[in-house]
Amino acid sequence: MLALLIIPILIITSVVSCTPTPTREPMKSLPYDVEIYGEIENLDPSGQVVEYWYQHTSSREELMLSMIDEFNRTNEWGITIQGASQGGYNDLYKNIITAIPAGDAQLPEMAVAYQNQAATYAVQGVLAALDPYVESEKWGYTEAELGDFFPIALAADILPQFEARYGWPPYKSMEVMYYNEDWLAELGYDGPPETWEEFSEMACAAVEQPFSDATVAGPGLGYVYSIDAPRFATFTFSRGGNIINETGTGYVFNDAAGLEALTFLQGMVEDGCAVEQTEKYGDQSDFGAGRSLFTISSISGLPYYGSVVDEGAGFNWSVNPPPHTTDKPRLNIYGASQSILVSTPEQQLAAWLFIKWMSEPEQQATWASGTGYFPTRQAAADLLTDYFAEHPTYEKAFTFMSMDSGVEAPVAGYDECRSAISEMLTAVLGGEDAQAQLDATVSACNEYLEEAAP
Repeated sequence: MLALLIIPILIITSVVSCTPTPTREPMKSLPYDVEIYGEIENLDPSGQVVEYWYQHTSSREELMLSMIDEFNRTNEWGITIQGASQGGYNDLYKNIITAIPAGDAQLPEMAVAYQNQAATYAVQGVLAALDPYVESEKWGYTEAELGDFFPIALAADILPQFEARYGWPPYKSMEVMYYNEDWLAELGYDGPPETWEEFSEMACAAVEQPFSDATVAGPGLGYVYSIDAPRFATFTFSRGGNIINETGTGYVFNDAAGLEALTFLQGMVEDGCAVEQTEKYGDQSDFGAGRSLFTISSISGLPYYGSVVDEGAGFNWSVNPPPHTTDKPRLNIYGASQSILVSTPEQQLAAWLFIKWMSEPEQQATWASGTGYFPTRQAAADLLTDYFAEHPTYEKAFTFMSMDSGVEAPVAGYDECRSAISEMLTAVLGGEDAQAQLDATVSACNEYLEEAAP
């Protein structure tokens, strides 16, 4: 096993950790170093064994293991991938950070990582940039093949602190608004909100007029939210703002867009039109029971929302881009990627060949239809015609991939910043001054950024 990665998309499910990161010298020659990569065109990956750490559990791990088994049985080089679930994104991150000081023997050769986590690993000198593999004449992609990938997916893994690629995107997710169509009709609306003002109006109306088919008695809940950094990013992006500047050198979410996002949600809470979930995945269960009109969450939750609605109030529902103040919707599209840790040149190439196989249209289509994530290339989407027909809500959401998106913060130190953002949300929604909290949090995040920088 190797002595060391990733998205996301998150996320997302969100990853929050204050685990301190050790210090190692970063790689000096990026993106290519012969000692690290070897003479790539002449390498022979035959017979290599690659340990792969991921966050998948339950049915998704079963699918992943079945795909790994197929690769192991069919690849022409006799490469063996050994998959190992680490229990969750946060667990995976902690396990890698903990293993770095112990050296190569404690690290996998390949791992799933969000972009900010990949940046943290790269700072420690344990992650291999993927540019040499992508550009390789023998092992990489042609320009036509790269053109099949959605630009937003390819752009996400080029890390601004290195100007190099440290991950490859096998799938993507995004934040969307889930809404109860039948309840909206009862309230007299003919469609979901497009603006935040409409969102607030409809949510407050739902409090006054509970859903007739709700399976739980009591007042209606307009919007049930969770304390989550990606959610704050979604609210900010939809107002034209950003979390970090384009060069990755400073956080900027204490501007007018960030303030408007915070004060808007603070006002909804004060008016009783938005409430925090009371248990893990409570936003899903409240929605399925017909208690809440809206939630905003990852598209990867589509299968779970479908299940809780079917088992609960059984209403018609759908998804839409979150409301926005920009001319057109601006989403939070994200997702963890697959990264390669520094090992031997042959093992690294073997890991890349598995990553490339997983990104073939057939494998992407298999993964998408089995998990609810989105493929990252058009050829994979073309294979999902039957799945689209059977899952029209998924098909509708997939069209959002062509929309504009903000980028959270693909930089080292963002894990700590995410924790600070969550604390800020708790404070502001508890009544603290929004601008003061924004300024303090941006200051703290910039300190994390400086401390973790290459």
